Amino acid sequence: MRTTPEHRAVRFAAGEARRAPLTWSQQYYLAETDAARPLGRGLAIRRLYELRAGVRERDVVAALRDLLHRFEGLRSTVVRDPAGTGGADDCAGAGQRVHAEGTLHLAVHEVDGAQGPAEAAAAVLDELAATPFDVAEEWPVRAALIGPAGLPRFLALVFSHVAVDAFALLPVTDHLVSAVAVRRPEWPPARSRDAGRSPREQAAAEAAEPARRSAERALRRAADTFRTMPAAPPAPDGAAATDRYRFLSRTSPALHQAAGAVSLRTGESVATVLAAAMIAVDAHLADSPTGYLQLLAANRSRPETVNAVVPCSQPVPFCVPVAGSSFPKLVRATASAALGALRLGSYPPDRLAELHRVVERERGVRLDITPTLNYRPRAGAPPRREVTAAELEESAAAGVTRWIPGDLVWRSTRYLSADVSESGIRLVLQVDTRVHTPGWAERWTAALERLLCAAATREVAAEELQRVVKQSQPTRQEPRCR
Repeated sequence: MRTTPEHRAVRFAAGEARRAPLTWSQQYYLAETDAARPLGRGLAIRRLYELRAGVRERDVVAALRDLLHRFEGLRSTVVRDPAGTGGADDCAGAGQRVHAEGTLHLAVHEVDGAQGPAEAAAAVLDELAATPFDVAEEWPVRAALIGPAGLPRFLALVFSHVAVDAFALLPVTDHLVSAVAVRRPEWPPARSRDAGRSPREQAAAEAAEPARRSAERALRRAADTFRTMPAAPPAPDGAAATDRYRFLSRTSPALHQAAGAVSLRTGESVATVLAAAMIAVDAHLADSPTGYLQLLAANRSRPETVNAVVPCSQPVPFCVPVAGSSFPKLVRATASAALGALRLGSYPPDRLAELHRVVERERGVRLDITPTLNYRPRAGAPPRREVTAAELEESAAAGVTRWIPGDLVWRSTRYLSADVSESGIRLVLQVDTRVHTPGWAERWTAALERLLCAAATREVAAEELQRVVKQSQPTRQEPRCR
């Protein structure tokens, strides 16, 4: 592959320039982006599109130009509050500028015979995402074309998380599939061609009275949660101060089968089952009568936000009583509590941060409100069928646990990403090693799977639930990060 790419200018002229506040979701992602930057990390979403046969450079340039014309969030930059510090908790005063015209530079990488296009495209995608976005000075999308000379095969795109979340990229994918790309099996079918609400329009909607009333209800519910949730335990001895965020990956056929079986037994979704398992493990390891969790809420319930290229996701906190609950009862209680939190949805994140500080002062304890489940459904749902203990025991041998490099870093003591499809569940647990040791992370993940496997074949009563979670595990050498 040629080491220095050429560049093609994707020039756009899409109307008048505008200014607008950031949406509440954008404020949340900007704060997370600012916190990750000093660690040399960026919050970026990657996409790699295989191009259809016969597509040429000019076709890709035209498709990208149309994309920038259609979705103004992709030609917007962040404007910092001149009076603010620009720090990780100083995002409420920031705004955005929609640009009327400009140029996106498309890098063109020619692949020689020593490296295949797919392998080269993966390397280019890594390179595009390696540097954190300067959200005030560059477009929130980077683009590269990869293939033999004159014959592009792949389009690599990297997006700033301040501009999009995963749901926001579905309309982008629809557009590119329609214009130049091959549709992958895991992508959902094309949706309406309506461009949906822009970030500017979403910010205006949040300033209107209905959204403000909903936000106040969400904040009142969060305050009740913070007054009920368990206090944060002290950091354990041996917690590391360096290599702060680490990522533990777990893929397991047994966990996949067990989650579907518990979903069938309880009548609740796999997402709820995983949330309930997290709550149970956390509460019983801490000997707390109450469990706490944040869920990432993608608030796409309104028609005008379904096709919007703008992030509409924020964490929503909730508590569930755990003491005296069997696991099926806990799953049902989690479903009810999560639904109540998710229905209220968006809120100004600076108000939630202040609320957190106020309740900590009221209670005189430290509250860790960051444990999070990010449930990310892929194509197809996990199979929901009955399984036997013998099946699960046989499948357990195929499980793989390893430490991996991490792309996205969140301000969370533990943040579980679950990529879920009909072919399997992949868990990635981010742990803050100032709070939890790597050994703790391995024991926590093992307890989560152990609980689900037990609940897949029988009703785990309250007395057994604590024993299953706390069951000792053999010590083993920590796998090397690779």
